[in-house]
Amino acid sequence: MSFRSICFGLACTMAGCSQQAPSWDQLISARISEQYPAYTVLAPQAGQLRVLRPGQPERVIEVAPVAQFCQRGPADCNYAVDQLLLDLRGAQ
Repeated sequence: MSFRSICFGLACTMAGCSQQAPSWDQLISARISEQYPAYTVLAPQAGQLRVLRPGQPERVIEVAPVAQFCQRGPADCNYAVDQLLLDLRGAQ
């Protein structure tokens, strides 16, 4: 058995065992649902979330701006997500 076939077999095995990381859409959607369980979060297309809020107008969220903050580090990410959640809160 050649080195090349061993590497190929190992790569195929590893690819089958790995899980894909969650997308920014999934992560932000989960945070919204955690903070506001009564809200319904839909993903009509990649990079966009539609938030249905009982008794309030629905909101469409662009994921990319929040994701850019999250790529800068945890402090910036927490700030961006907190601002998004405050904005979604609406009238209390």
